[in-house]
Amino acid sequence: MLRMNLLLLLAILPIIALGADNGTDLRSVTVSGSAQIKAEPDMATVRLGVEERRPELEDARSAVNGVVSRFLKLTEDMGIPDERVSTAAAFINPDYEWHPQTRERKLLGYVVSRQLVVDLRDLDQLGPLIEAALEVGVNQVSPPEFSTSRRDEIEKRALAEAAVDARGRAAIVADALGMTLGPVRDIQAHGRPQPVFRGAARMEVAAADAGAQTYQPGEIIISASVTAAFDLDLP
Repeated sequence: MLRMNLLLLLAILPIIALGADNGTDLRSVTVSGSAQIKAEPDMATVRLGVEERRPELEDARSAVNGVVSRFLKLTEDMGIPDERVSTAAAFINPDYEWHPQTRERKLLGYVVSRQLVVDLRDLDQLGPLIEAALEVGVNQVSPPEFSTSRRDEIEKRALAEAAVDARGRAAIVADALGMTLGPVRDIQAHGRPQPVFRGAARMEVAAADAGAQTYQPGEIIISASVTAAFDLDLP
């Protein structure tokens, strides 16, 4: 048994030494790189809703459907394509009142709601759309989600700049250690870059015309990051 173990050890030792001689056990440095690119938004997702409370279910449903019909006519009149307007199915919930004395619930009626989403490609229509939507009965408005039609192009630029930043950081480490930067060993991009909105996105009522509403969309910042490992070589 001792002789067999010795033969196995002698067989393994040359393989380990060969790997060391060929430099497979190289020194390396792993760094992270990042980049941010600013862009002006040219599109927005507008989320609105309508909710009605009525004693009778059919009355509540009819009121909500009436608002949705007027809203769809509004978007048609504004020239917004049908495929960029979506309406969710109605949500129906009983409306109860709790009586603590009798510990019973009393049915007051029903709450019916529907959500509306518009993929808006002309930001000049943003203020007029929301103002007109309120006039036809929409009673729920969420802050618009701004984006850019150049997102794919900007994402690629951000990833490229993040990779350059990673290489620059690795070169600084190598120089500080008195070594030279070798080829990249591994690189990973961290998911799809997500746009971050920054700026004063708010609806303001103009002083000259109390009915006019304008948006200041600010800017979008698309960021990207990568982690890269580089070989380090002796000079």
